[in-house]
Amino acid sequence: MKDFLKKYLLPLKQDIPLFSVLAIPGLVMFLIGLNQFNALGALSLTLGIIIKFVCEFLTLAVIFYFFHFLGVKRIWALALVIFLYYISLCADLAILIYFKERFVSKYLMTLGGANYKFMTDIRLLIIFAILYSLPYFAIKKLWVKTSFKQSTKKLAVTAVLLLLISCISPIKHISTEQAFYTNLLIDTPVINLAKDIISNKPQYQIVQKLPTELEDIAKEYNLFTPTNFKNKNTYKKIILLTTEALSNKFISSFNPNIPPEASSIYDGLLYYYHYASLKPVTLSTLYGLSVIFSGHPNAELSFKNGYPLSFVKLLKDDGFKTVFIRGANEEYMNEHITFKQAGFDEIYGAATFERDPKYAASVAWWGLTDRKLFDFVVEYLKHHKNDEKIFIDILNVDTHVPTGRTDYLGQEYPEISDINPKIEALYKKPNMPRAFARHNEDLGRFLKNLQDENLLNEDTLLIITADHPFYANLEGGGIYKGARPMFNEVPIIFISKKPILENISPDLFKSQQDIAPTILGLAGLNTPRGMFGRSIFDNQPHTVFNIKDGYVKISNTSGSKIVPFGSKDKQNKALLELLNTAVTEEK
Repeated sequence: MKDFLKKYLLPLKQDIPLFSVLAIPGLVMFLIGLNQFNALGALSLTLGIIIKFVCEFLTLAVIFYFFHFLGVKRIWALALVIFLYYISLCADLAILIYFKERFVSKYLMTLGGANYKFMTDIRLLIIFAILYSLPYFAIKKLWVKTSFKQSTKKLAVTAVLLLLISCISPIKHISTEQAFYTNLLIDTPVINLAKDIISNKPQYQIVQKLPTELEDIAKEYNLFTPTNFKNKNTYKKIILLTTEALSNKFISSFNPNIPPEASSIYDGLLYYYHYASLKPVTLSTLYGLSVIFSGHPNAELSFKNGYPLSFVKLLKDDGFKTVFIRGANEEYMNEHITFKQAGFDEIYGAATFERDPKYAASVAWWGLTDRKLFDFVVEYLKHHKNDEKIFIDILNVDTHVPTGRTDYLGQEYPEISDINPKIEALYKKPNMPRAFARHNEDLGRFLKNLQDENLLNEDTLLIITADHPFYANLEGGGIYKGARPMFNEVPIIFISKKPILENISPDLFKSQQDIAPTILGLAGLNTPRGMFGRSIFDNQPHTVFNIKDGYVKISNTSGSKIVPFGSKDKQNKALLELLNTAVTEEK
């Protein structure tokens, strides 16, 4: 044993200062991630942080000596390799902050076609400079140069040790929620991404009848059960505003730290109309809209299989003209094709508006400004005023992460004043609070235009909700102080001249997967058996299925639990199979 230690482990002793310093950013990410998951505790801050440090240390050593083995010897080049690793940390951190998720292969497809102008922000460039300077000076000062033979030996030893600690980590055998999130974050971004790429992908299935074992697990969660609920009033023209990144935290009625004038329109709507607060089950726009359209928590199952369940298709079959109008480019990630499959007859977006002289000058940043987008919707409704049935989904863009619109193209907005100078200053620069304050103003103009044109008549219903919430509390100037879980929920508001006569369910586990059956009921249509959601006017128990990277979190009045994708438990395996299944109507 002594000879083994001397031969293989002692040479690593001289690397301890270097890789200890280089491991610092990974440890910072680990702590921020734990905070995002509300998993900071004795276990995560002791055993967890020790194992995370060892994993970061060994991962960096493997990367460093692999490139040294390939012949990379110059300090600036080796520092560049570590810098690129830190960029993967940044991607992981960004997803953790914005979505409480980790960067995996499903996010790779979102990289193409996105707007990266924010990367020229001087603050971001300073961060990049720091991220490069850290490995450069650490390597320059702390690296004990080794021969090719020594690098090869160190590469082999650190790779074996990394594999070993990944397999025997004691936290894997602890069954608490804190241990689960701690273990989830211990893998470095590179390992996490690699695991996701090589892991077995779920087998999606579309069936007309569930096997007995899946029927049993469905009954346990009160899924697919019939209801006697019927809406007394129905609507023939339905406008759904799936507001980009809208969260309760930006509305004064939910968050008293928001200046009232920054959300005055939303606050007024909440006072006068039916509304509910929905649990979020979505990550990004495509995933969010897919859950909303299908009433099914598995977004990938829906958009990868042509939406076997979609309330938009059902409205279309009932004679509704179905229209999707967005501010961003409709061709991003081929969503103009995807949403056609969801049931939309017509799709409009920035690519369309850029060809229209009336709107072309108002397209910049991520797309058409909200104000002009709403103007287009008003014009569209006026032009189609005589259509008997119409459904429109509007997706705005000015509140897009990470900062909201940076260039409003000369559009003017009232200043937000507050007794706290820090909060007042917050609303004078690009950030999400300012973006929602300006969106609030544009929403007020939109509602006024609809009323002036008599477009909110007895048969028209306007529903305001979100595609997904904004989880991050970045650059808040104090407005997120006292943050509660409800801050990350999304509102749904029903605006109509003809009142909704039903009462909203008091169940606290209403979620975004309930939007589809709710809209179908308000249109006078039945909910397909295969939808996991229930109308929010239905008093039967609701369950939230929040599918994340590698696990699903299930919550209802009985409590909550986490089910990893690789679970060996028989009931958990049946539940995961159910979540990968779409039940269509029997013919």
